[in-house]
Amino acid sequence: MNQVFYMKLYFLNFFLIFLPFVLVGQGYYNQENFGNRSILLSGNVTGSVEDLGLTYYNPARIALVENPVFSINAKAYQYSTVNLKNVFGREDKLGDSSFDEVPSLVAGTFNIDKWKNHYFAYAFISKLRSKASINVTKEIKSVDLIDDLAELDRFTADLSLENKETDEWFGVTWGTKLKDNLSVGISAFASIYNYKNNYDLSYSTLDQLQSVNLYNNEVNISQSSYGMFWKVGLAWKLKKFELGLNIDLPYLEVYNSGKFRYQQFLSGTENDIYKFIDFNNIESKRKEPLGLSFGAGYPFGKHKIHMKVDWHAKLLEYDRLVIPQVPGITDDITFKEERRSIFNIGMGVEFYLNEKWNLYGSISTDFSPLKANANIFDLIGDEDEDVNFGANYYHFGFGVDLKLKRVNLILGSTFSTGTDKFGQPVEFPELNVKFPENDDPSQITATRWRFIIGLEIPIFGYDLEFK
Repeated sequence: MNQVFYMKLYFLNFFLIFLPFVLVGQGYYNQENFGNRSILLSGNVTGSVEDLGLTYYNPARIALVENPVFSINAKAYQYSTVNLKNVFGREDKLGDSSFDEVPSLVAGTFNIDKWKNHYFAYAFISKLRSKASINVTKEIKSVDLIDDLAELDRFTADLSLENKETDEWFGVTWGTKLKDNLSVGISAFASIYNYKNNYDLSYSTLDQLQSVNLYNNEVNISQSSYGMFWKVGLAWKLKKFELGLNIDLPYLEVYNSGKFRYQQFLSGTENDIYKFIDFNNIESKRKEPLGLSFGAGYPFGKHKIHMKVDWHAKLLEYDRLVIPQVPGITDDITFKEERRSIFNIGMGVEFYLNEKWNLYGSISTDFSPLKANANIFDLIGDEDEDVNFGANYYHFGFGVDLKLKRVNLILGSTFSTGTDKFGQPVEFPELNVKFPENDDPSQITATRWRFIIGLEIPIFGYDLEFK
């Protein structure tokens, strides 16, 4: 092996342990909830949603809910942590944390005079806002270098890993009563999806003869997709309980575009390297599967229990990006995704204290559907290593609903946690680096706290009207 390979392997493997931190939360179906009360009930409201989260959970409920009003999920924030244990073959711990903004919902209702028995709503949903990055500059001291690199006086490296994913929804909801206690509804959302990943590794070395070597390896991937999501719902109000069924139709893609750029440069050695390609408008594809959700609401006294079961179909393996094959650069590089079929369940409880105060508590599952999740880190790591975070999440919610004269104020928090185990992520084949033997697998634990403030108010005392 040459010196370049040793240096790249040393530095790259050192940071592979942080890749799950960048990938946490991707590909799950219940990571986000929308609507003030629906958030505190962990989204277990398919059959009993009472806020304008109904545009997302069950559009048929708009014809059964009394006096829905303009709703805002005010700016909320989350505190997320990721902890890694037993990474280097011993009981050590590593961790990182972040504090950022939470995706939100703005929704309201409107009427059309000519359609007296039809109900309408609009919604703007930040369905997904994910941004994570790792930026590290490190100088490895000569005393820490392996024997093959002992002739180096200095070795400085920079690593940048960035992952950004957004999905903005804009839609309208329609619903009507088939009977006094039975309704049907449809929500149509236009989706603007953008996905960007960047990996940038560079280092410089100074040997005992004062010769300088420079190396840079950068990979950039982006994907854009515009399309439609459709939701079809049914809702029943019976004497002792409420029922709801929501169908999430597969994503209908209208426009897609992908980009891929790769560069690798090495200078100052006997075997300099120059590789560069830049592809625009390459073939890409985004898929989201069919989903079904069934829910029930059971009132007891002035309290209420909310329950939900949902199912999402599998996705067969497909190419998210079709990267052109260039000999010596992109040989056998693929960017694929595959998901398994998954079931989730959940329950929430609403406690009535008095005319002004309601309390909420909830729990729900969020099992990982990922079999293969395309991401940039599959292109830079060992092809046999799985860098996906495949933990099963559990979500908890709790809060209060305070009814004031002109506004409803919702305050609360949610807590999510997931744990996954994986093989030792750091290996140095043929290098003189050894760690204490330990047969226990490495472990990653991700947690997330969210703090929510929501408002529900009438607009100038009445709903919007269109004539």
